[in-house]
Amino acid sequence: MIDPFTAFATAQAAIKGVQAAIKMGKDIGAISGDLMKFFEAKDVVAKAATKPGKSDTAQAIEIVMKAKQLQDAENELKQMLIWSGNADTWEAILRERNKIVHDRKAQENAMDKAKAKRRKEIEEVVEMVLLAALAAIVVTLVAWGTMEYVDFMRR
Repeated sequence: MIDPFTAFATAQAAIKGVQAAIKMGKDIGAISGDLMKFFEAKDVVAKAATKPGKSDTAQAIEIVMKAKQLQDAENELKQMLIWSGNADTWEAILRERNKIVHDRKAQENAMDKAKAKRRKEIEEVVEMVLLAALAAIVVTLVAWGTMEYVDFMRR
């Protein structure tokens, strides 16, 4: 995974490429590569900005500020696409992105639930083994005590 600072530079370059292509009147298909680069880089910076405790304060401020700049750039990109007659494409991109995010979160939740279920099953097995061992120890001690008592009574 690339670091947030490299991602920020990549996002800025992608935005400049999109802006230039739109000004030249290029088709939306011609800028799709730059759009993908922008959104991938924006996601890297946004994830870095939301991770607590991953950096010192100065670095955290810089990452958050870069995330804000990229959000502003996304808003500018949105306006450029809308004014260039590609509002439907922008809306389709957002719908698909939201669907992908929703699906990924649902999958992560399902995986977390499966892990929690598996952990609980393991805990139950360990508990049963420990209870069985404890029961075996108690039975052994009772049998040993009984044998000692019988032996003592014979004397």
